[in-house]
Amino acid sequence: MSYLEFRSPAQPETTALKAKQQTKEAAPKSQIKRAFSDFVVKNYGDHYLKKIKQQRELAAQGPQLDLEQDQPLVGIIGGGFAGMYAGLILQSLGLEFELFEASDRVGGRIDTWYSKLYNASNPDQACLYGEVGGMRVPQFSADMLPVQQLTIALNTVLARNGLEDKQVNWRKFYYSSPVQRMRYNNMQAPIEAKDASLNPLNFDSAHGGDIAEVWLTPTSQGCETPYLPINMILEKVNQPFIEAINQSFKKGFEMLMQHDNHSMWSYLTNVFTLGELGEYYQESMGAKTDNLPYNVVSYLETLNVGTGMYAVSFVEMVIAVYDWGGSKNPYDPADPNIYMVTVDKGMQHFPDACKTVLNLKEGVQVTDGIAAQQSIGMIPGQNGQKGYSPTNLTPDAAPPPSVPKADPIVPTPVPGSVSQTRVHLNTKVVDLRYNSSLFSNYGGMEMGITDSEGNGQIKQYPYVISTLPNGNYINGSLGADFFQNLSFEKARALRECNYMPSFKAFITFKEQFWATLGSRQHAGLGVGTSDKPNRQIVYPSYGYEALGGVLQIYCWAQDAERMGALDDEARVNECLKGIQYLYPEVDVQAVFAGYDPEVTTKTWFWDNHAGGGAFALYRPGQFKNLYPALLTPEFEGHLNIAGECCSVHHGWIVGAMDSGYNAVFNILKQMQRDDLITKMQQIWGVLTYPDIDSKADQVKELEAYLS
Repeated sequence: MSYLEFRSPAQPETTALKAKQQTKEAAPKSQIKRAFSDFVVKNYGDHYLKKIKQQRELAAQGPQLDLEQDQPLVGIIGGGFAGMYAGLILQSLGLEFELFEASDRVGGRIDTWYSKLYNASNPDQACLYGEVGGMRVPQFSADMLPVQQLTIALNTVLARNGLEDKQVNWRKFYYSSPVQRMRYNNMQAPIEAKDASLNPLNFDSAHGGDIAEVWLTPTSQGCETPYLPINMILEKVNQPFIEAINQSFKKGFEMLMQHDNHSMWSYLTNVFTLGELGEYYQESMGAKTDNLPYNVVSYLETLNVGTGMYAVSFVEMVIAVYDWGGSKNPYDPADPNIYMVTVDKGMQHFPDACKTVLNLKEGVQVTDGIAAQQSIGMIPGQNGQKGYSPTNLTPDAAPPPSVPKADPIVPTPVPGSVSQTRVHLNTKVVDLRYNSSLFSNYGGMEMGITDSEGNGQIKQYPYVISTLPNGNYINGSLGADFFQNLSFEKARALRECNYMPSFKAFITFKEQFWATLGSRQHAGLGVGTSDKPNRQIVYPSYGYEALGGVLQIYCWAQDAERMGALDDEARVNECLKGIQYLYPEVDVQAVFAGYDPEVTTKTWFWDNHAGGGAFALYRPGQFKNLYPALLTPEFEGHLNIAGECCSVHHGWIVGAMDSGYNAVFNILKQMQRDDLITKMQQIWGVLTYPDIDSKADQVKELEAYLS
């Protein structure tokens, strides 16, 4: 995901707040989004449920599919994680497919930039890279565990084929630190996070800001430790919904969805009242019936996310707050630390490993998948208990002692595999049409593709899974239109689903001044923040033994749009000014390695393969009105749309994976292959949404297989 965090880095972790957090541990916090997805489909997905039932009934009554031996069952559009995960599932089930990717690489919005000076075997050059796309994964979140399970299963396949050099390993991602820097509103000097909880950051009127002193004056009212009242607001905003969800998912979600038509900004300025601050309320703030002032909400947006981010759905924000607990250690509620991991030597190794396995005839086997699930606690091990001890962690990512060891089975030995090319790069899909007469009236999709030299071809498949970002359904090809004959609700959902712009830059320096000044060698510095256009400096979690290194600049929404509107060198100049603001004691220009695109610098804003946005982030009303529509298969079930926008895990790899899983599930249901659904669940785990099936029955089937 791409947020910094969901409460101000200046907010103190009070004794009261800790107590409330500990009382929440009884609820399955890390699976909140799965439960929410079930709730949305059950309560607002009438059209989806009706249509998918009709599609499956028609398929059961109609002609049966009779494929030629070499004819692939599924055509997959897009080589991001939604497409590749769907392909890996199909491969594991013995079902053939072809995958087409328009660019020269797989991974979609998982993309590592490597400087042209990068050299993995030279310590001074091995750190010269950065993550253009996703850069971290919560280590212990139950919802996110399938991402790690996938890497372990891939590594098993790669090892038996003598491809150990392609394996994926996880290293620690340093999410935060007490010495990460902060500076806002022309403060005289930057401060460190450990000193920020009682600092007004120049937002108060006494220092040139516009917020009344009552909000930024330290007090202990209603709390055992001093705090700034403004930093306690979000706790009170989220608390009623989180407590309701803890008591009952259904009642909690019903309460939350009453505000689905509000943005975060709208809720704070039109619904939430000062009286709801409870023990933190003071009369000088205003009447209890008043809403929060504009400038107070601006402060919250500025410190918690980025300019314009509070325009997104209030529901989206609250669910994200709750789900963020998946970054904590589930085996020890008293452990306050955030645990995240990233791929060693760059996230690009992960999709590259997927492609390598997809281009083998035989992929992940049943026991490969089960062992991988057990090793990270997706399911109990041989001892009947869940544990966490994956084999692909670097020493810095080792879990704390409070985490029990896993007891996985040993995968059944199988021989290596021959190659079989299924992934086709530099191949663009430009047209997609349903033809009911294909495959002896079974029906199917006709797909128009062009290669890098402009040569065209028509492919035919019984089923297609399209995983393009929604902006890429505008393909720019004359006479070819993805929207041809799509249903009204699907065309509208693809057009309206909100995507969040993102900006990243990577700037190389001859000296790692941030490490020397931060006194955090080999421990990571977290994220430095300011109100300058660049907004964030994400410090590397690696390479502190090198002389030089790379700083990553990261911002979203309106901040990203404004940075992205500049030319490339101007973007870098703005980033350098932002870095200088946080490091006034350093001559940043003197240690800058110089502007040399792809050697010392890289910036990214709009990418023609990303389709105009970094990740989906719903606006008000879109959970009710667009989410079920995005899930609905088209053309009597022969076309499935997938991608992280078709999940509730927006911006996470697991969101793309969940959508790919669901697309394959829909195809297997359409084909009446419950036997293959059972096998899929054995290998890849049980996913209940968005089809409303009995999870209990599925779990019993899996446990019976394990026994």
